[in-house]
Amino acid sequence: MPSTTIDIDTGGTFTDAYVVRDGQALTAKVLTTPHDLAVCFQDVVERAAASLDLPVPALLRETACVRYATTVGTNAVIQRTGPRIGLLVAPGAEGTAQAAAGRFVETGMVGAVGADDALVATTKDLLAGSARALVCSLPAGDAAAERAVREGFERHYPKHCLDAVPLLLSHEVDDDPDDTRRTSTALFNAYVHPEVARYLHRCEDWLRDQGYRRPLLVVHNDGGCARVAKTIAGKTYNSGPTAGLMGAEIIARLYDVPALVTFDVGGTSLDVGVVRDGRVAMREHGTVEGVELSFSMPDLHVLGAGGGSIAHRLEDGTIEVGPQSAGARPGPAAFALGGTAPTVTDADVVLGIIEPSSFLGGTMPLDGERARAALQSLDADDPGAAAEQVRARLHENMGARIAQELAQLGVTPADATLLAYGGAGPTHAAGVAERLGVREVITLPFSAVFSAFGAQSADVTHTYAAAPGDGVEEQLRARASRDMRGEGFSAEDVEIATTAVTRHGVDRTQVRAVARLAHHAFVAQPTNGASTTARATRAVRWRSAPEPTAIHDLAALAPGARVDGPAVIEASDTTIAVPPGWAFSVDEYGNGRLTRNDR
Repeated sequence: MPSTTIDIDTGGTFTDAYVVRDGQALTAKVLTTPHDLAVCFQDVVERAAASLDLPVPALLRETACVRYATTVGTNAVIQRTGPRIGLLVAPGAEGTAQAAAGRFVETGMVGAVGADDALVATTKDLLAGSARALVCSLPAGDAAAERAVREGFERHYPKHCLDAVPLLLSHEVDDDPDDTRRTSTALFNAYVHPEVARYLHRCEDWLRDQGYRRPLLVVHNDGGCARVAKTIAGKTYNSGPTAGLMGAEIIARLYDVPALVTFDVGGTSLDVGVVRDGRVAMREHGTVEGVELSFSMPDLHVLGAGGGSIAHRLEDGTIEVGPQSAGARPGPAAFALGGTAPTVTDADVVLGIIEPSSFLGGTMPLDGERARAALQSLDADDPGAAAEQVRARLHENMGARIAQELAQLGVTPADATLLAYGGAGPTHAAGVAERLGVREVITLPFSAVFSAFGAQSADVTHTYAAAPGDGVEEQLRARASRDMRGEGFSAEDVEIATTAVTRHGVDRTQVRAVARLAHHAFVAQPTNGASTTARATRAVRWRSAPEPTAIHDLAALAPGARVDGPAVIEASDTTIAVPPGWAFSVDEYGNGRLTRNDR
């Protein structure tokens, strides 16, 4: 039986893969291709296959599952690339519906429906107003009434016609009794659906063209995954950061950490979550840009600060960082892809923390002169001083945001542990921890692809709920079994559990079906006799002036190794900064610990 697993996460700047083959993990990282995210999906699979010296079809033949966490739905919201949506409501409900539409879909159009002739007139007006998708939301999510609207709509606009547009019924997305929230959820789902569907189907078609015969599994923002055909588009929103939190739960349980703070720094953003007692807090009603939805989502906080964040001077002369980002293209000036604005990555290059020739293991060398020229736009006489200010401001912003979140949860920073991941997380974790008063940071050999690692903890999951009543549990369990057969799982491969829950303030009978997939486990190793010989020394500007700094290769540091700062630990996909006063050690699982030297 195939045993290899491939887990992929697409972020704003990089697309990452975490591959486990014969019990050994390897990683791959490529630039995200914003113009077509299916391209970077293909690129990262090809990069992983090349690392194994295998053709892509050979790798996929031995692959048991491909799980994918994607930002495409998130991008549609941020960039406002979704379609114009028309909203069909009951007569007299225009005000409530307009509030739901106006809070999220800026181009939303509202029309009331009643008799069949009113439906025809309303839909005609909406379509004439360039609506490219329709949502029907009637009071209390009346399923029979909404289905009747669909039947009338399809009589006049049959699906086989070229001018046909999709009509989504609100109760099919969620049965939330709150009209405004359910309507917002349906509108949100309709808004992100076209782009998510096109893109994910292209990815799955490419896998099939390469000989893969299993479904592509999409990670959902509730922690489960399912094949493309069983995925609701809205549940892909922020699935990448959610996958990171799933990985954080694994680490918190591995080390029995009572309060683990995620410090996920990519090219575009900082994502912060808190894992308490091994679990991430979930919001019953997640929010998207301040709009409350019916879907549950993890309690995750996003700050516009990452490696690609652009630095600029304010009117008072101080330097601010973000929220604007250079993204993947043109990217930081050092990428030499057309970017000229100074970014955090450029500052790290100028300070000597990132060595241009060894970025991404040497596969993507940076241009140090371009980075220096970008920082000169902030300080023509001393770009190094400007770079130091950029880094300090970034850490100040990040530390303040994390402190705010911890205070709201009643967590004292000294009692918390930081988990640094994302390509830039380990580069900035110690600096932020020092400002916070956090005394320990955990890093991992695959920190730069940690959300892809987290995706490998997802199992195929389907949850069903209905009002309690005679025969309800049997009906839900039968539906769960049927859907799992459609996923390719036999009855003995599926765990089905029934619980009584309160959802949206209403009692429900809930059935949850789970099919377990392969997951990679940590294995303890001996920690004796580890060498800590530095590969080289270079000048790094930590505090006002460059100072000699030991340079180590992460791959050469075995369990038990300890390196005192100042030092830089270079990996193939990230750089771990060990400032003066800090130490880096490798534990029995091969994971890194950054600690204050006075500990």
